[in-house]
Amino acid sequence: MRECSIAANRDDPQDPAADTVFLLVVINNFDKLAAAYDQSLASVVSDVLHRRALSFCGESAGIVRLAAGRFVIVMRWASRFANVASLADGATAAIGGEPIRFAGAAVLAAVSVRVLPPNLGRSDVFGKAASSSRIVEPVREDAAWSLQYRTDMAAAVATVDALREGCLSLAWQPICHASQPECVLYWERLLRVSIHDGPAQSAGASILAMERLGLIRRMDHWVINRVISELRSTPKICIGCNISARSAVLDHGWVSVIARLRQLPDVASRLIVEVTETARLPPRMIVREFVDALRSVGCRIAVDDFGAGNGCRKALTSLRPDLVKIDATILHRARNDRIGRSRLLQLVRFAARLGGIVVVEGVETLPDAYLAQEVGATWLQGYLFGEPSRELPRSACPDDDKGCAAPAAADPVVVVGMEDRCTSALGSSIGLRSIWGRTVGSSVMSLMQALLSGCFVSGLMQPVLDLPRTPLAGGVGCWFA
Repeated sequence: MRECSIAANRDDPQDPAADTVFLLVVINNFDKLAAAYDQSLASVVSDVLHRRALSFCGESAGIVRLAAGRFVIVMRWASRFANVASLADGATAAIGGEPIRFAGAAVLAAVSVRVLPPNLGRSDVFGKAASSSRIVEPVREDAAWSLQYRTDMAAAVATVDALREGCLSLAWQPICHASQPECVLYWERLLRVSIHDGPAQSAGASILAMERLGLIRRMDHWVINRVISELRSTPKICIGCNISARSAVLDHGWVSVIARLRQLPDVASRLIVEVTETARLPPRMIVREFVDALRSVGCRIAVDDFGAGNGCRKALTSLRPDLVKIDATILHRARNDRIGRSRLLQLVRFAARLGGIVVVEGVETLPDAYLAQEVGATWLQGYLFGEPSRELPRSACPDDDKGCAAPAAADPVVVVGMEDRCTSALGSSIGLRSIWGRTVGSSVMSLMQALLSGCFVSGLMQPVLDLPRTPLAGGVGCWFA
């Protein structure tokens, strides 16, 4: 392995013509790998990452070992990269993107890469490296923790392998209006994984495992870039996608994403970034920097899984979301539980005051929909409106001029529908319809009467076909014929 000494570089500022930069590489989970497996595996991981770093940086590069899990790459001819963000993002993917297999184990390294400022001398490089502490969380060296860590790592490796083999996909699911289910606020893209040629399944468990391991950011970057590409090819649709709260940090990957969106303002205006509450948010100033950067290019922010824990109030005050999505478990607990119903009502009102548009998730039955409406929710998501599907929704087809309602959804008096076409704020051909009266007692009773009589659709009296089971026609229809 090629190694060099910082002493080989001049202590005085470098000649700009040399085009040399220093990359500080930190293996954030080095200590945990050593604790969950053994020190020999952690040492192998370090050696493999050294070799990958040299391969990425080129023949003229050298490495300075600083400590276990930390080294500096001396890289020349860095100007072949467009900017610092693309250099750091490319280095992170090349060094830590693939699993490392050793002695029957397969692991992923949580790698962070920092491009140190140019024109540094030896003492400056060591000073910067020393001040960049590794992200270390307390390690519980007990059997239960080790087993959980290895189980999570196996799930994470399987997911990364599935990505490399083209076995990850994104399913479509609509967010629909409570009273007019044919009216789609936007479409959420949900990660699905197919392993060993099996059927596509939810990747939720794998995502949680990667989140616990601190490996979720690169997966979130992949999802967001995939959605951006879809928005470019489907100009009349709005899409939302999940990212972990751990990813709400303006790192080099996000800088690259934002640079891409800045060149695509129409795409950015139709992208909704949903930050999940399954992990704790970073400090408020870091989160606001992240949110401000996304909003500066026209994206909107949603809080997903609201009420599931990990600081509901902090999520709203830090993210200042355009949409708040109430976690499905809150609705399900409210079905037959007075305390649960009170909790649902409290969260909906709190979210409405601070977060704008409110969506209730997990709507599986008509009683679920009624309950969500009773507590004031306007937008609903769940299997009642259609299971997640890999089939492209009709509103995304080039020959269909239907769009989605997200751009106009902030106005509680006007709903964007699918008929009586006119131009929306998005510029696509969609229509305006008035909202029905929403008094809880009268509207719910009249709705039930219409359903029992077998005739009800969009305020008109028409026959109903298999009401509970009729899917969304092509992904854009409604419960009704």
